[in-house]
Amino acid sequence: MRKPLFIASFLVILALPALAEKVIVLGFDGVDARYTERWMNEGKLPNMARLREAGTFRPLRPTVPAQTPVSWSTFSTGIDPGRTGIFDFLRRDPKTYLPVFAAFDETKEPFLLGDRNPLAAAAIILIPLGLIGALILRRRRVIGAIVILIAAGGAAGAFAATKKYIPATRPGVINRRQGTPFWEAAASAGKKTTVVHVPVTFPATDFHDGHLLSGLGVPDMSGRVGKPFYFTSELDFHRSGANEFSIEVVQLEDNKGVIETKIQGPPNKLFNDPLYISIPMKISVAADRNSITIEESGQKVTMKAGEWSDWTEFVFPFNPVITLKGISRFHLISVQPEVKLYLSPINFDPRNLPPGFRISTPAKWAPELARNQGLYKTLGWQIDTWAISEGFADEQMFWDDMNFTVAQNRKMFNSFLAGDSDLLVQCFEFPDRVGHVFWRFMDPQHPAYDPVLAAKWGDALLRSYQLMDAIVGDAMKSAEKNHASLIVLSDHGFASFRKSVNYNTWLVMNGYMTLKTGVQVKDRNVEMLFDQGQFWENVDWSKTRAYAMGLGELYINLQGREAHGIVQPGAEYDALKKELQSRLVTMTDVENGEHPVRRVLAREEVYRQFDPNMIPDLFITNNDGYRVSWQTSLGGIPKALLDPNKQVWSGDHCSVDPEIVKGIFFYNRKLATDRPPYIADVYPTVLGLLGVKAPYALDGVELK
Repeated sequence: MRKPLFIASFLVILALPALAEKVIVLGFDGVDARYTERWMNEGKLPNMARLREAGTFRPLRPTVPAQTPVSWSTFSTGIDPGRTGIFDFLRRDPKTYLPVFAAFDETKEPFLLGDRNPLAAAAIILIPLGLIGALILRRRRVIGAIVILIAAGGAAGAFAATKKYIPATRPGVINRRQGTPFWEAAASAGKKTTVVHVPVTFPATDFHDGHLLSGLGVPDMSGRVGKPFYFTSELDFHRSGANEFSIEVVQLEDNKGVIETKIQGPPNKLFNDPLYISIPMKISVAADRNSITIEESGQKVTMKAGEWSDWTEFVFPFNPVITLKGISRFHLISVQPEVKLYLSPINFDPRNLPPGFRISTPAKWAPELARNQGLYKTLGWQIDTWAISEGFADEQMFWDDMNFTVAQNRKMFNSFLAGDSDLLVQCFEFPDRVGHVFWRFMDPQHPAYDPVLAAKWGDALLRSYQLMDAIVGDAMKSAEKNHASLIVLSDHGFASFRKSVNYNTWLVMNGYMTLKTGVQVKDRNVEMLFDQGQFWENVDWSKTRAYAMGLGELYINLQGREAHGIVQPGAEYDALKKELQSRLVTMTDVENGEHPVRRVLAREEVYRQFDPNMIPDLFITNNDGYRVSWQTSLGGIPKALLDPNKQVWSGDHCSVDPEIVKGIFFYNRKLATDRPPYIADVYPTVLGLLGVKAPYALDGVELK
C-alpha cells in the first residue's frame, strides 16, 4: 500500500517548477524591440541572439505612459501606475495648478536634536564642569566658583555657537511611489538581495539582508536632476539650445593669465538662505596657451585641450563647522582663442555623504563601494544629456562621458555577479541617453539630421546596443556557471521626435482654454521648477475647461477638485472627456496630412485603481515622429500648434503610444505561453522563481 503512495508523491514533486538557486535581472533603459530584433537577425548582437535561441525573446509592453520612472516603478512593485502613483515625471497640485516632481516630496527633518541643539550643546559643557566646580567649591571656594563661572560662560558660548552654526533642520525627501518592491518581498522571505541603480529607489530604505544603491531620483549637489557648468571667455557667446535644461553658464573675465571665478554649489537650505554656497576657482592659462591649471578646494588640476580630468573633489563650506563634499570631472574644450571649460554635474561624494542623505542600504554600503571599487557617480541621471542638448558639448564629449560611466557601472555589475546574492537586480541607463541625442542621425527626415555628422555617428545607437550585448554576455556566463535564471528587459522603446505638439495651444484654438490679454509670458524651462517660476500667468481659469501638463496628460478643470474648476462632475465631465478624445485624434499636420495623436485614453481604460484627485483625466499618445512639446509639459502655450524639433534631443518615447515604443524581454527559459509580456509581469515571475509569495494582488502575471 505504501509503494503507490510513494510513487504518487514523487510524481507530484516532479510536476512542481524547480526553484532557481539564483535570479539575475538585468535592466536597460530605453532599448527598442524593433532595432534589437533587427540587429540580432543581422548578427550584430550575438549574445542576445544566443539568449533568444536558448530561451525566449518577446517585445515588452510598457506602461501608459511609456516613461522611465513610470515603467520602472511598475517593474519594481508589480502594480499599475494608478496604484504606484507614479504616472509621469511631473504631477500638478490641483489647488494651485503648479507642476511638481511626481516621485518625490521635499521635507524638513530635524538635524540632530532639532531646536534643542543649542540647549544640548550648553548642557554638554555646563553639566560636567558644573559638577566639578561644585565638588571643588566644598574645599576651595574661590577655585570652585571660578570653575562654575567658566562652565556657565562655556555653556553660554556653546549655546550661541550652536545656534549660529548648527541648523535645527535639514532637507529631507519622501519617495511617493506606493507598493512593495519585489526585492523587499524576496528579502523578507530570507533571500539575500543586491539591487543597483533601479529608478525611483531614492532615498534608500533598509530591508532584511539586502543591499541597494539608488538610481534615477538621486539629485546632484545643486538639488537638480543634473546641472553642468560651462565656463567661457567668449564675449559674444550664444547658446545654440533652447535653454530648457539647467546649465550654469559662467562668463570668464579674460582668456589669458590668471582668471578668478566661482563655482556655484548647493542651495543654503540648512539656514533658510535663498543664496547658493559658492567656492572660488582660479584658472591659470599657460604662457604658450596650450594648457590651463585649475585651483579649487586646495587642489591643482592641469589640463590640455580635449582632456578630461580625473575625479576632482569640491568642498562647499556653509560655515566653519559644516561643509558638503562633492566630486566631478572637468573637460577642457579649448584654450585658444578662447577658454572653454566644461564641468559635469557635481555629485555627492559617496565617501562623505551628509547625514540623512541615503543613497544606499545599508548606509555604509555607498562609501564601502567607493573604497573597494573606486569613485562613482551618485547622481541618478548619470550621463549628461543637458550639455549636448544646449550646445555646450559635442558628440565626442558625450560619448566619452557615457563610456566612462558605463565602465564603472559594469565593473560593479561584474563584482556583484561573482557575489552570493540569491537575487541580483541592476539597471543601466546608457541606451536611453544615446537614443535621446543620437536618433537624429538615424532619421534623414528629422529636422536636426546632419549628413556630415551622420557619417560619423550614424551607428552610435548600434554601438550602444553592442555595448549592452557585451554586458548581457557577462550575465549569461554567470547564469550558466551558477545555474541561475536570467531576465533581461527594458522599460520602453524609442521613436523619432521630429515635431513637438503644443496641446495647450490646441485647447486655446478650439475653445477649451481662454487666455487673458496683455499678459507677458516667458518660455518655460526646468529651472522654473526649482526656483519657483511663474506658471499659468495668462490663463483665465473662469473660462477654461481643460489644460495640459506633464509629458502627455490632460486635466479637466473640474469643479470641486481644481481650485477654480468650472466643469460640473458627472454628465458634463464625462461628455467633455469623450469630446476631447474624439477631437484630438483628428488633429492634422497640414504639412504632410499625418495625425500627431494616435489615441486618447481615459484613465479608467488604462488603470484599474487610481486616486481621482491626482491621476490625469486623459492620456494623449502620439504617433511616431511626434511628441508633446517641452513647453506643454510645463504648462506653456506657444503660438504654433506644431513646431519642428531642430534640437539635439531628437529621439523620445515619453508621450509616444506604448504600442509603438515596445521594450525588450529576454528569459533564459522557454515560455509556454504566447502572451506578450507586460512590465508588471516581471514581479510575479521573479518571486515565482524564488518560491516567494507576493505581498498583495498584482497587476502582472507570472510568465511560465
